Amino acid sequence: MNSQYFENLIGAIMEEDRFRGELAMAKKEFEEVAGQLMESDRSFYARINAFHNWYVLDRTMAKTGKTPLAYYLEFNANSIPEDAAEGYRELGQNVNSLFKLLKISRDRAYVRDMMSRKKHVVEGAEQLAFLERGDLFNTRVFKHGKQEYLTNYLILHPLSVSKIIRAEARKVRKSGRDSRAFLNRLLFFHSRWEQFTQMDLDKIYRFPAEGNGNPDV
Repeated sequence: MNSQYFENLIGAIMEEDRFRGELAMAKKEFEEVAGQLMESDRSFYARINAFHNWYVLDRTMAKTGKTPLAYYLEFNANSIPEDAAEGYRELGQNVNSLFKLLKISRDRAYVRDMMSRKKHVVEGAEQLAFLERGDLFNTRVFKHGKQEYLTNYLILHPLSVSKIIRAEARKVRKSGRDSRAFLNRLLFFHSRWEQFTQMDLDKIYRFPAEGNGNPDV
């Protein structure tokens, strides 16, 4: 993610008490639907970044009823120049989804949002250089001006279960249901995959017959 606005926002919120006060509660909420955040996991840093993204951009704080992003903009309204404020507001328009890698060029990557079927051309192809065409992963896409970027985490799912995941994504998309519960379940499955390496993947990536039942995060 090549956004100074995002880095500044994360830094401010992680350092200031008025934002940090709810972190422990938020972490518990996140882990209930997306799996534990364990330092022994191979993808710990990606998962903790996914949590921070959700906490900063999506979760409303109990005291304010606003997301940390919205409250940050309100609290600093008199000190942030308008062009910078617009950069921060753009962060709130991110796309949180399951993506499929279509192809990589020298400096860009082409990915498809599996929930909307929209194609995105994202800057910074090096972030995806270790992936193969067809790989599925959870992340967020941000837009700044006319360019799009990936955020600072990527949760890659095993290629062997991609058919199962695609089928469930298609069910959710056609049903018109909010996709957040599905996306959270994928994070939960990924967590179990890393923590129970001896389990068969088809026993981990198992979706209930009727929807997925997870509460939204």
